[in-house]
Amino acid sequence: MNLHQLFLIIKLGRLHFLVAGFFTYLIGVLLAVTFFNVFSWDRFILGYAVLLPAHLMVNYSNDYFDVKVDQYSSPTQFSGGSGVLLKHPELKNFTLYFSISMMAISLTLGLLFSYLYNSPVFLILTVAGNLLGWFYTAPPLKLSYRGWGEFATILSGFLIPGLGFAAISSVINYQFLIFSVPIMLFYVLFILSVEVPDRNADKIGGKNTFIVRFGLTSALVLMVAASALATISFLVIPPDLFYPLNLSILALLSIIPLISAILTLVYRGSSLNKSVNRNVNALVLFVAMVNVYIFII
Repeated sequence: MNLHQLFLIIKLGRLHFLVAGFFTYLIGVLLAVTFFNVFSWDRFILGYAVLLPAHLMVNYSNDYFDVKVDQYSSPTQFSGGSGVLLKHPELKNFTLYFSISMMAISLTLGLLFSYLYNSPVFLILTVAGNLLGWFYTAPPLKLSYRGWGEFATILSGFLIPGLGFAAISSVINYQFLIFSVPIMLFYVLFILSVEVPDRNADKIGGKNTFIVRFGLTSALVLMVAASALATISFLVIPPDLFYPLNLSILALLSIIPLISAILTLVYRGSSLNKSVNRNVNALVLFVAMVNVYIFII
């Protein structure tokens, strides 16, 4: 393997997605620390060691199984795949085997974590996350081709922070279940945003996404509605359940992606791809600021 091939393999992984995944995992970690007043570097690191290869598996397997659809689109910051396999099909076998190896590593480490820290729920989350990530595009389920891709992505808004929460606490409690609701609502904004630039390619390639089924305007309206519900969720959740967190502050921070979603709907006639990229960046900023807030209280 030469340096050029190594560069292409790294590009295939779309590593910038890992940043958002880590921040979302960290929300679960910090919530568990807040509620249980305990932290363990061993748990934190091993927990993320389970998530990281699973996330890489998703990135590489999606490129592999979406290669026929991606030929009709152009890669953007957050959509359209990496474009590497279209120009370098000789890397397809590596991509497939690397994806499988990443899933095997994640499942093995998840089993180890569950054994070491007596956390069956952590193993359940690990298995569920890997299966959803693999079958998002892989046959026979091909969730994103059968109209279930959005549900799988939204569920990851529970699974990823759930791994962080269970990594520290070994359990999932009712507080986390409630808190995950606005996070999953914001994953609606995420998945619809990354589908917008690919809408024509997905239609040609037979990918049955929400936008393909219901149209662009419906998707943009749903982005705003889900984001607004996420903000409202922070305001209606009983504050005593999450002391010392001030949920009003989280609601205030959540206005960042909400405003971005509104602007995307209002100005949908111009620079739409840039607008949806802004949505994703706004979500990453929101999650990062939530982490900072929880950390400093």
